[in-house]
Amino acid sequence: MVFTAYDGILTGGLLTFLLVLFAILSVVALIWFVLYIEMSERKNWKLSISILVINSLLIAFEIQLILLKVNVVF
Repeated sequence: MVFTAYDGILTGGLLTFLLVLFAILSVVALIWFVLYIEMSERKNWKLSISILVINSLLIAFEIQLILLKVNVVF
């Protein structure tokens, strides 16, 4: 019987898929924020802060996935 070590769920194709997905989501979120700031007539600070938080979380998760992809272990 051959033993193979478990590498975890975020390996191979799933990691690449999540990396591409969150890259697209990060770009879309940044464009959404810029367009909201530039074109919205009814700006309020609560929605602006919530958009900034969502953008920050998406970009942070994207950076974590990139570091995971290049095998940087914390």
